[in-house]
Amino acid sequence: MSTVVGARKMAIAEGCIPGDRLYVDNVSPENAHVELTFCAEGEKPLGPFRVTVPAQRSRALDDVVAPDALSPDTFYAIAVVSDTTIVVHT
Repeated sequence: MSTVVGARKMAIAEGCIPGDRLYVDNVSPENAHVELTFCAEGEKPLGPFRVTVPAQRSRALDDVVAPDALSPDTFYAIAVVSDTTIVVHT
């Protein structure tokens, strides 16, 4: 039996703030090329920011965006798109 875990497109809509740590788990046997776009009410989207997560590895994405790019008092939703199956969590 085979069980697929993860997705190629997802959104983190729970109101992330700068300083929250975002993790990507690449559950596939191929490198994952991931794009992150940060969205906040009343502001232009920031991104996409691109990162590669090695095959069958996890990566904390706290270094993808420059620290001054996101307002510390703003809640952000994050759109995540990958070319292979990943799991994203905070």
